[in-house]
Amino acid sequence: MSHERILRQRLRVLGTLHEAVGALRSLSAHHFRAARAALPLARVYRAEVETTLAVLPRLLPPHGQEDGPPAVVVIAADLGLCGDYAAQLAAEAAAARAALGAGLLWCVGRRAVRPLAHAGLTPDRVWAGAAGTAALPRLLVPLVDEIVTARTAGRIGPLVLVAARFEGAGRFRPARVTVLPVRPAADAAPLRPTPYARPAHLAAVLVREFLYVALHETLLDALAAEHGKRLVVAESARGWLEERMHVTARQLGAVRREATTQEVLEVAAGVRVLRRSTEG
Repeated sequence: MSHERILRQRLRVLGTLHEAVGALRSLSAHHFRAARAALPLARVYRAEVETTLAVLPRLLPPHGQEDGPPAVVVIAADLGLCGDYAAQLAAEAAAARAALGAGLLWCVGRRAVRPLAHAGLTPDRVWAGAAGTAALPRLLVPLVDEIVTARTAGRIGPLVLVAARFEGAGRFRPARVTVLPVRPAADAAPLRPTPYARPAHLAAVLVREFLYVALHETLLDALAAEHGKRLVVAESARGWLEERMHVTARQLGAVRREATTQEVLEVAAGVRVLRRSTEG
């Protein structure tokens, strides 16, 4: 294969990568804006649910009396091109697991499975991550059902989420969010019993809703952090690809000029030989 053909093929590959990175960058920008826009409403709704739980202390298990081993849920990602995002979350999950002790480890997003394995951890179950806000309900409903089922069976007690906290475009902080046990305010005046629902059923419904909205808010913040990191990494990758494309295009131009010069020299040499043979 000629050097010129190799350079043309390299230029095509770089161009394809540039288009793919640009498309992923645009998609991440869209999901980043959507996650940031949805966060304020999610936080307001979570505050409302927590307020309702705070005035129902008699319906909830007393603090410190929830049986079961501690469970950790790692909120990671499925898509790449986001730097050390998954590695930092895996390191935080390992620290949380060491601090809490043995228990279930669940992972949302397949990108964290390998870093967790490097840290000596194997998730008990892995869910596919959500790339955007529209996919969150399809993830949250089975995830919350799994948590409620495990909690009812006594397989988990405290529940801690390990997720990224958005701190600006390209910047995030791995954080631990304690979701269970629910800690209502100690001085909250309990609501009067209602004849329309049994206390145990009302508590179960409210705890399930609290789990859903707490996970929803955490996932929105994690999505904003993930796509913000990907935007910065994609922009850096685009710059590098554009530089390599420019260098390769210059090399290809030089090879073509050299080939053209060689062809001209060969034609000139042929003309001279033909002229000499004619004169002779």
